[in-house]
Amino acid sequence: MVVVAAIEALHYIKTKELLVLSVQELIDCDTKSFGCAGGYTENALEYVQKNGLSRESDYGYMGRERILGCKKNKAPAASITGFKTIINPTEESLEAAVAQQPVIIRLQCSQSFREYKGGIIDSPPAAPKSEGMFVHYVLIVGYDTDSNGIKFWRFKNTAGEGWGE
Repeated sequence: MVVVAAIEALHYIKTKELLVLSVQELIDCDTKSFGCAGGYTENALEYVQKNGLSRESDYGYMGRERILGCKKNKAPAASITGFKTIINPTEESLEAAVAQQPVIIRLQCSQSFREYKGGIIDSPPAAPKSEGMFVHYVLIVGYDTDSNGIKFWRFKNTAGEGWGE
């Protein structure tokens, strides 16, 4: 889940400690989202702001919703004090933000995004209601320019090991 990845990255930037946080806790305990069926990034961030987040070793991943619901048994390992939502950022403002910390973004994706294996994704924006389109969140961790002068974003995805390079 992209929220967990963002908080792990922020924790590392601040403390230089690698921390593996619990995705399962958000699946079970963020009751404003939909467990394994997906969720809302802002709801997950609000949950972590209010409750913190356990280590993966204290609240292990099951790959499904826990039948008995939320079962926290230790103090949180990380938390956040707040977050900011920016509607329609400019490329320059996004570059400035990513230079400071990873940034969660919402993408409107086509089927070709699901099938991505490598290289630079270069597809024009599509209308939100286009057939086959879906919303997906990723964590931008940097940006660069290739040998042909084409600028691109580097991001961490949570689509599993079969996606990307």
